[in-house]
Amino acid sequence: MAGSRLEKFGTIFTRVRDLIRGGVMKHEERPLWYDVYAAFPPRDPPLAERNYDIKPVRRILYPEDKIRADFYKTYGTPRPMDLTDLDSVSECQKFILKYQQLERLGKYQEEAELFEAAARALQRDGVILKKRQLKPVTETVDEPREGQRDPTLNIRISDMIKEALQKTETEKS
Repeated sequence: MAGSRLEKFGTIFTRVRDLIRGGVMKHEERPLWYDVYAAFPPRDPPLAERNYDIKPVRRILYPEDKIRADFYKTYGTPRPMDLTDLDSVSECQKFILKYQQLERLGKYQEEAELFEAAARALQRDGVILKKRQLKPVTETVDEPREGQRDPTLNIRISDMIKEALQKTETEKS
């Protein structure tokens, strides 16, 4: 046999290499990556017993990320973006640029005041921003009682059931 399947006893490359040498796998059936790996092997082979340095992933936050988060919280996603147009700039990016421009002027002390000033400046430039309308969340959903109209459909559920029963009776006859 070509060896153990456990990753402790070799890499996937050595296992495929041994399968080819043993005649279990034809050389023409080798994976696409095999020749690349053979030509450019890694400096340190990926073995199970190798000690890897586990480093914590740093949080990468830029100053404009807070502005962007506040923008989307306040205005939502204004409209879909055309990603094929490389020259277009999103409303959010325009807002961030205007915010940073006003921030450099140093006229505003409070962040909320600066945020509103950037929104007003964008609206003067012709960008329409509408504040998000959050729908109130209801705690429980009341089931309609017998004979009660469903406000979204403007029909009675009992009438629907009667109509369905009448249709099935006429189809049977």
